[in-house]
Amino acid sequence: MNVDDFPQERFPDPKSLVKDLHHIGFKAIWMPDPGIKHEKGYFVYDSGTDHDAWIQEANGMYFVGDVWPGPCVFPDFTQSKIRSWWANLVRDFISNGVDGIWNDMNEPAIFKAYGMLMARSTYEEMELADKRKHPFVLTRAGFIASQRYAAMWTGDNLSNWEHLHMSISMVLQLGLSGQPLSRPDIGGFAGNATPKLFGRWMGFGAMFPLCHGHSETDTINHEPWSFGEEEPPMCVLQLKYVLKQEGLKIIILQLVRLSPKGVHGDFHCVWEFIAQA
Repeated sequence: MNVDDFPQERFPDPKSLVKDLHHIGFKAIWMPDPGIKHEKGYFVYDSGTDHDAWIQEANGMYFVGDVWPGPCVFPDFTQSKIRSWWANLVRDFISNGVDGIWNDMNEPAIFKAYGMLMARSTYEEMELADKRKHPFVLTRAGFIASQRYAAMWTGDNLSNWEHLHMSISMVLQLGLSGQPLSRPDIGGFAGNATPKLFGRWMGFGAMFPLCHGHSETDTINHEPWSFGEEEPPMCVLQLKYVLKQEGLKIIILQLVRLSPKGVHGDFHCVWEFIAQA
């Protein structure tokens, strides 16, 4: 989904949708991509063109890459004026009542600072839009200092034992690299998890800084209650519940007290979400 772009046939009233979700206890975290459809007449593309927002190749032509809408152009977040332009789009986006932003597909080239700069732009506008709330931003790509602006997930993984094993070391290494809040897609993004694999992954997921499932279209349901009695992961859920109610709150409180200036917002945001759960 592009920023500020809701298909009317599927989302005719985004504000009412978020209001209904809040009413039943859900938070709304929506996923805008930086890839903007390369099409004259599309208002985001036209606005970005007017602001000279798009990344260019050495020959002066726009860098074009394929994302969900097809051929797309990408904002140049290295320019402060373009980050401000994007921030205005984010402000309109979150005016629908959105609680958090999930930045996806934000590595158009091997340029990890791009994801960090996009997260920075998103975070700063969310902070300005509502000073009463700590921004929650999740990003797929990052760089040094990304932890100031966003949590991170490890990207599209596979539903197999090898990727379960890899997810543990990836989260640990991100922590050692200065990114305290990260997670994989519990159960795997691509492919179908077996009950045993999913239950084991949930067990490890309960100990990750963030625990979240995410899977692609046309896979089986990856919810704990979807696997029947073959390998019920209810003991894992009970562990997660205990940690969330008691131990995890204590851990996060200590991290907030000990964390250097610059990551407070992220920890307080997670604390706020847990406290309201």
